[in-house]
Amino acid sequence: MEDLPIRALKREQRLSGRVAKQLEELIVQGTLKTGQRLPAERELAEMFDVSRTVIREAVHNLTARGLLHVQSGSGTFVSGPSADSVADCLRLLLRSRAQDFYVENLHEVRRVLEEEIVARAALRATDEDIADLEEILQGMVEKSGDPKASANLDVEFHRALAVSTHNPLFIILLDSIGDLLLEIRHLSLLDPETAPKALYHHGNVLDKVKTRDPQRARLAMAAHLDQSEDTMRKVLETHRDLQFPFRPTATAAVDTG
Repeated sequence: MEDLPIRALKREQRLSGRVAKQLEELIVQGTLKTGQRLPAERELAEMFDVSRTVIREAVHNLTARGLLHVQSGSGTFVSGPSADSVADCLRLLLRSRAQDFYVENLHEVRRVLEEEIVARAALRATDEDIADLEEILQGMVEKSGDPKASANLDVEFHRALAVSTHNPLFIILLDSIGDLLLEIRHLSLLDPETAPKALYHHGNVLDKVKTRDPQRARLAMAAHLDQSEDTMRKVLETHRDLQFPFRPTATAAVDTG
């Protein structure tokens, strides 16, 4: 490990952050590879010319971000950045700041993201992707009387559309708001008309994807999101005492569409 391109640090503030940054760069560049064991804490402290406490803090920082993992009795190993870890970080950030968001914020982001996703899916979905979407939709039909299962399958359907784009960034972005979307869907199902409407719109979206028509797929998704917003307004108006992770604006609370 003596040939690692580590530079001794000058004594400045936030040494642990600077150590973490340098280790992060080595991981991203591939100099430190996934699965590789880091040198011992004492050895790293000597290489960086810092205290073992600084190294401990830096390792804790990178472990919390999913770049390292500690195996008891074995040492610290490189995890490397992954799509799941990125989505998890975004998800935690969004949930920790949920009180700052409005329902409309989520719907606005969904329009930008999901209308583009479905258009790309219409162009790129493979036969296997289509089969997965059909299977999820059939599950929604069979579980239409089970609110929890219906909500989960709804989220799964939209994620399968993102998978069908074959662009991993779409999946990461959609996964980052997945938990919040699931909570919104649970609330929407308080309206008894939601399930049949959702089945209709999901079927319509899938039909347009299968015909490989990106523009009509985009319009079908827009109609689905219109329905979703209208349902949420209705639920918020009917159940004013609901606890949920988004604060509706005054307009949303009184506007029933």
